[in-house]
Amino acid sequence: MTESSTPDKIQHVSRLSEVTLQVGVMFGVLTAVVMVTGWYDPNFFSAFSIRSVLRDTAIWSLFALGQAVVIISGGIDLSVGSLVCFLGVLTVVFSQSDLALPFPLVMLLIMLIAASIGVFHGLLICKLDLQPFLVTLCSLLTFRGLARVITQDRTMSFNPAELPILRELGAGIWWGIPVPVFVLVGVLVPLGLFMHFTVSGRYLFAIGSNIEAARFSGVRVNLLRTCAYALCSILAALAAILEAGDVGSIPPSSAGLAYEMYGITGAVLGGCAL
Repeated sequence: MTESSTPDKIQHVSRLSEVTLQVGVMFGVLTAVVMVTGWYDPNFFSAFSIRSVLRDTAIWSLFALGQAVVIISGGIDLSVGSLVCFLGVLTVVFSQSDLALPFPLVMLLIMLIAASIGVFHGLLICKLDLQPFLVTLCSLLTFRGLARVITQDRTMSFNPAELPILRELGAGIWWGIPVPVFVLVGVLVPLGLFMHFTVSGRYLFAIGSNIEAARFSGVRVNLLRTCAYALCSILAALAAILEAGDVGSIPPSSAGLAYEMYGITGAVLGGCAL
């Protein structure tokens, strides 16, 4: 018993040391970047600058979390940036124009559209056995194009006085902290609990580790992978709403540009393996 457990303990300690080293290196690099930036630009440490960094980081972290879930399940989603643009445009269009829908209804519609897009991705990948890279790459091009067609390639903006809830969600400050930070915490905590303390969450890890073994073990692989893509799209929609509220406009040619890379980078830095 003792002999068999000793190698396991050594392996566990080695793994902890490796993780500690990785976290330490990243923290050291981050500290160095912050200090150098602050040295070149003293305004970097101003309250306004810190709030801006927190706000942007919170918004980017939302779709990075969705990307992390997809990567954990063995996939990838390259459509995140274009979805932020497309769904941001729809948020402004539904809230203003001739529709002028109540904002809570707009949020519901945006989330439903996002979920439908994610489910569509999942069905193409799971049922037709298409590569996630190709499916989501096509969506990256398609939804960016749709956003430009809908807006006729013009920037969509709104009057903050007419959409106070949207403006508050994106640019509001509560107790000195940007509202998107509270939104991020409200997503991060339940998602973390789901991934680590529920059966479905652990199944997602199993699918990413060995999809065939998970399937032979009775795991509903296709359903869970589809749900992962749906969640990723929903979090991209939430990020789109917050970004629209923060900036006050959505330029279809540049909104969300390269956000898919931000999401993938955030997920990988957070410990996900491609």
